[in-house]
Amino acid sequence: MKKFLISSCIFFVLGNVDAQYSRIDKLAYTGYYNWGFIWVKAGAVDFSLHDSKKYDNATRVEAIGYSISSWDWVFKLRDTLVCHFDKSTLLPYESYRRTHEGNFHKNFDYVWDYPDQRIWASYHRRGKEKILDTIPCKPQTHDMLSAMWYVRYLDYDNYKTGDIIPMKILIDDKVEDLHIRYLGLKRLKLEKSERDCYVFSPLLVAGEVFKGGETMKIWVSKDEERLPLMVEAEILIGSVKGIIDLSKSRYEKKR
Repeated sequence: MKKFLISSCIFFVLGNVDAQYSRIDKLAYTGYYNWGFIWVKAGAVDFSLHDSKKYDNATRVEAIGYSISSWDWVFKLRDTLVCHFDKSTLLPYESYRRTHEGNFHKNFDYVWDYPDQRIWASYHRRGKEKILDTIPCKPQTHDMLSAMWYVRYLDYDNYKTGDIIPMKILIDDKVEDLHIRYLGLKRLKLEKSERDCYVFSPLLVAGEVFKGGETMKIWVSKDEERLPLMVEAEILIGSVKGIIDLSKSRYEKKR
């Protein structure tokens, strides 16, 4: 399971404070790990969003991922990501990540400096000295959370199956040129109901969890709610998926 809880669900899209789509205050997901032929509940991710109190015309998004108690003995996970981004441009002002994975503890902090086209960064691993860094900021660079927002605003009806949509995302200490591939419309059965969904696959960077490539699929409802309903991905050992828990999520329901 490891870092799947945050690493994959960060590509989900939370909601919109404007009128174009439903307002979403909270989304809750349950994470599962494929154990042979059985999907086993292993963790959860909770997303929440509010108006930013630090920046004008900005949204603050927070994602908290954690392993459930019965899995802590296998791998204990407590990760938090936060981003403040502009409601109009969808670009971030600042973001941070607090990573607690097993015995690994590290903080990542970023501030976007658009006039000088750079990102001020600091990294602090427990027991080590803090590292200060500057990262060149390419135009239209997102962090992982603001990228979710950008993806939700896309008009998929204007894309054809197989179309590639480029994105630039800051990951750790580097801006990666990535993309998502639109896979078309699919019917998803979920909690005794069915919904038409836009399905797309983000290009992933190979690392400690993912194989890299287009090995993840994401289902977003084709309606005014634009709910991210499910994500499924291959990892280095096995596969994982996250499914929305509608009973714990708070959003404006459309009739």
